[in-house]
Amino acid sequence: MEWFKSEFAIARGSEHDKWAHRRGEPRNFAFLWAIYLMLGSIIALGVVLAGGIVTLDAYQPLSRGLVVTLAIGVMIFWPLLRLSQAAPNESAPIAVLKDLAIVLIPLQAVVWPQMVLARWTPDIVLATSLAMIAWAFLVGGVLAMGIRSDATWRSCWMALIIAMVLGGATIAVLAGQSSPDLLRPRSAAAAPVLVLASGAGLVADISADRSWSGGWALAMPEHWRAIWSTFAVGTLVWIGAALVARVRRLPDSSNILDADLSNAPDLQSSSGLESTLEETSPGQAPSGSMSEKSDPAANGN
Repeated sequence: MEWFKSEFAIARGSEHDKWAHRRGEPRNFAFLWAIYLMLGSIIALGVVLAGGIVTLDAYQPLSRGLVVTLAIGVMIFWPLLRLSQAAPNESAPIAVLKDLAIVLIPLQAVVWPQMVLARWTPDIVLATSLAMIAWAFLVGGVLAMGIRSDATWRSCWMALIIAMVLGGATIAVLAGQSSPDLLRPRSAAAAPVLVLASGAGLVADISADRSWSGGWALAMPEHWRAIWSTFAVGTLVWIGAALVARVRRLPDSSNILDADLSNAPDLQSSSGLESTLEETSPGQAPSGSMSEKSDPAANGN
């Protein structure tokens, strides 16, 4: 009720909206992300249910498409939304860490049920989940460095994120090293390094169709190495983001120091007056005062 009262007061103009620069955060973002997850799941299940017969052969391609769709949402749609908004008042790394919690926690509620729906083994689901977490961690570090930039630099940061997520897989496909459909690899081995070095390519290759192995997908040692390497690079990026945030706070402290120095003359004048009053004894008036002229001894009487 208090929230509705506040909204109604803001609509009437009788109350100031102190969160106007980032309205509804993080509620609106959490709501939009929940809708994205829900729509992805409904589409994947709805297509199978529309056929009338629910089988693993029918659901497997949709489950792989669902996982890649979630990965694109985490790695591209999230930073695109944040770089299109006003920068938060709080520290950029803190704001991004809050977003990571909002993105990754509900994501697990869609990924882990694939053990039942898609008959994936725990290691496949774990590898898929960790791949998304690692890339969200890496993209979050880049976002923390670029979220306070101007419009031109924000476009550059977004282009860098897209290149990181899709660049390696695109180059591998154009060079003929990988199949255009990453979910259906040409060979039984893991995808080329360029594919595994891209976020979308790594998630797609983990969940790719490898029914020849006796299961619906397969988590290989190359996938785990790519996941841990992504975590390592993400850690370095976050260290850089913390340094950038620290450097950006320095001009604010220097401005405060300059403002204090600009008030120095007033402080000096007040301190000079205090020193003059302290040099004058309690029973003695300052020189040139009316009490000196009214003293009979001073007038020679």
